[in-house]
Amino acid sequence: MIDLLVDIVSRNGNLMLNFPLPARGELDIEERKVLAGITEWMGVNAEAIHGSRPWKVFGESPAAETPAQAASFNETKRKDLGTSDIRFTTKGETLYAFVMGWPEYQAAIRPLALHTALRVRKIQNVELLGFDGKLEWSQDDSGLKVLTPPKKPCDHAVVFKVTGA
Repeated sequence: MIDLLVDIVSRNGNLMLNFPLPARGELDIEERKVLAGITEWMGVNAEAIHGSRPWKVFGESPAAETPAQAASFNETKRKDLGTSDIRFTTKGETLYAFVMGWPEYQAAIRPLALHTALRVRKIQNVELLGFDGKLEWSQDDSGLKVLTPPKKPCDHAVVFKVTGA
């Protein structure tokens, strides 16, 4: 559900969740797990979702290269997203780059390359939401490369907060 949420928001959409209630009026255990996972992830990454707008491009995605996949939000037909799938949102002067899987060593965000049609400026700072330390990163004509810390801040898509792009 996190992948679906991020994908939809990056394309200027909204996700409506519907949890059907049985006659006893309580969510069943599986629905509670889904809701708890979304709540936990939003506790770390909400600033990249709430009040955000789409960027110049929704992202980069080998999973969305086929026309049927790119246009579909049907969750049963979606491919799993991974480290090469990137999504973007913006808020003010801040760009949020969602890496849809945990890169074990380095995140490579090609759309943030210098000297391309997207006219990305020189990045000033990169942070990982949910991580308090400083990150090592570089930007060049091939993109933004960020060395990831040993422990991931959440179980699903991780968000890099980019300023100056």
